[in-house]
Amino acid sequence: MSLTRINQNISAVNAQRNLAINTGRISKSIERLSSGLRINRGADDPSGLVLSELLRAQVSGYDVAQQNAEQGVNVIKTAEGALNEVNSLLRQMRDLSVNAASDSNNNDDSRAALQQQVASAINTINTISNNTMYGSRKLLDGSAGTKTTLINRGDIASAALTLDSEQAGYVEVTIDTAAERAVLASKFDAAGTAITGGTQAVSASVNAINAGEWGVGEGAELIINGVTVMTVDDTTTWNQVILAINTNSALDVTAELDAANNNEFTVRSNQYGSPEHLSIEWNVGADTINMQGVLSDTDDVKFGADNGVDIAGHVHFNGGAAVNFTDGAGLTLTNSTHGSIVIDEDANTAQTLTDAIYVEEGEMSFQIGVDENQTASMEIRDCRASALGSGVDSTYTSLATIDISTVDGATMALAVIDAAINEISTLRGDLGAFQVNELEAQTRSLAVARENLAASESSIRDTDFGREMAEFTTSQILVQSATAFLAQANALPQNVLTLVRG
Repeated sequence: MSLTRINQNISAVNAQRNLAINTGRISKSIERLSSGLRINRGADDPSGLVLSELLRAQVSGYDVAQQNAEQGVNVIKTAEGALNEVNSLLRQMRDLSVNAASDSNNNDDSRAALQQQVASAINTINTISNNTMYGSRKLLDGSAGTKTTLINRGDIASAALTLDSEQAGYVEVTIDTAAERAVLASKFDAAGTAITGGTQAVSASVNAINAGEWGVGEGAELIINGVTVMTVDDTTTWNQVILAINTNSALDVTAELDAANNNEFTVRSNQYGSPEHLSIEWNVGADTINMQGVLSDTDDVKFGADNGVDIAGHVHFNGGAAVNFTDGAGLTLTNSTHGSIVIDEDANTAQTLTDAIYVEEGEMSFQIGVDENQTASMEIRDCRASALGSGVDSTYTSLATIDISTVDGATMALAVIDAAINEISTLRGDLGAFQVNELEAQTRSLAVARENLAASESSIRDTDFGREMAEFTTSQILVQSATAFLAQANALPQNVLTLVRG
């Protein structure tokens, strides 16, 4: 490098370059030290960022799964606490039955009083079973977490059913009334010759049956659901009208020339059901255009309206009596007690769908993992009196029917009550095992997994402060050094002045 040239100070350029590099290094170190993150953007470590984000998603998922498991424990505790009271009532009922079975200390009046106590206990068991809830979900009436499995996936879009007093098993769905969109169509003449295609002018279609009523220069405003779509003049084609309707963001409708129905100009709401309303108005203003055929085939009608129709039907649970599902809207069949069924649009006709759904009683499912199907399920039976002690005695069909007002009745009631005690105790044991072996164990396992994943994510993304402080110190010294020697390099060309002075 020559020291006698001044146009290019290569030493200063070199010092500037190193100063810029070291300034960048110190800035990155400051960013990492202040944020606590080694990776603040994709450019810092592309592959590390990808892996870190995947781990973060898993850590977050483990947090939620752990919460689910903990809440599941609370659900089980709520149910088990209520069942403890049911057990207590059953023991009281058994004591009353033992008392009523003895002639030594009872007569008809006293047995009637004992039966009244039994009836009161049965009523309390039903109240507990019907009213024990976690949030808005009943736990002991047989509806807790009812599992609904779609069998006919081609015709049933989705379903969420609750059994209540119905029997578990296959569900038959009958559509009595198909859902409808709101729809208006042109009428013109029976032969459908008025509209020949999308390129035909609207005025030509009208004039085809109205003897030239739509004159040159005349026009009409097309208004749909109160929205002025466009002004149609004597040159506007059907394609232009359809495009204006289908691209209007204020409208939730679709227009077409229905090829299956003689090219009828048809406008439909995009959604099904009674909330859908469609109105079409052709406002001709001061013009005297005869609009016969556009909305009616008989009159000069310039306004028409239509409403959609909700689907309605009934359901048979496991061959039982019909249950009306008429509370829904659009394609959704709903019963306020038994839930809802969404029918696929392609199956929206009056028909019966046999064995369309399978419903299982009382199964609660808890998402205790971060991936699909990582669940724990627990079946909670119906604990109402009518579902306890069934099939034990031919006289009493269930706990709800026992009568201890006679010696024989009290004696036979003992077997039914014992069966009910066994059923409730078994359920409590199952709930306890599920709580300890699945939910609580899974909670501990999730905590360990979450800790290990968080450690892995931290090692990839977090700042190593010891290492970064060393990098910062080095960069700081280099910046100071580069700054000092840039000043020296800038002074070097002054040495040429000694040659100039001579």
